[in-house]
Amino acid sequence: MIFLAAAVHAAAQTADTELTRNIQKQLSGLDYGSRRPVVSVSGGVVTITGTVVSLWLKEETIKRALKVTGIGELVSELMIAKAESDEKLAMEVVDKIQHYDLFTVYDDFQGNVKNGVVFLRGAVTDEKKLDDVIERVAKIRGVQAIDNKVTVLPANQDDNRLRSAIATAIYSLTDFERYSMANPPIHVIVNRGHVTLVGVVRSDIEKRKAYEAARFINGVLALEDKVVVAKR
Repeated sequence: MIFLAAAVHAAAQTADTELTRNIQKQLSGLDYGSRRPVVSVSGGVVTITGTVVSLWLKEETIKRALKVTGIGELVSELMIAKAESDEKLAMEVVDKIQHYDLFTVYDDFQGNVKNGVVFLRGAVTDEKKLDDVIERVAKIRGVQAIDNKVTVLPANQDDNRLRSAIATAIYSLTDFERYSMANPPIHVIVNRGHVTLVGVVRSDIEKRKAYEAARFINGVLALEDKVVVAKR
């Protein structure tokens, strides 16, 4: 019996060692910098400890480790290094969204940052856009978590026509010729004929003209104006 117990123990240790090796192999393609997470295995229970620079790296570490067969349980004790400040983090989030190639006048992202947690709300016309933006934000150093409340708008040809007609009407106005469409001041959000204008303009006149341009487009069932005038 003693020999049998010893053999079982030795086999378990061998299995744990093999599991550790396979997990480390899975994680080898990730760039952790100079300090890699520590993987320890006991009785098939995997514990990963350490500090990583981003939420994406934390989640990717767990996802890749779980691909290894033979894991009984995985315990993550991974920490994310904190950002310098919420203000700086918020600026980086805005920059990542604004420089996303598929972010258009028909999408809207709003939000704030508190204690490293990014709170997102708004609406996008395609689920891929939301997935891409979430990944871009998750890769920002210091983001601890993402509270995603962004709505993916349903596919609708009438809404597509309405979006295009309203955006054309607004950006054909001479008051808006000076704005860049790479960073449009007003975003047109349409959900089953219900239109919301969101953004920041330079004057009350611009705000009023944009509203009037949208109001008279055929097919608008309801119009909500959330455009604000920039403070001087």
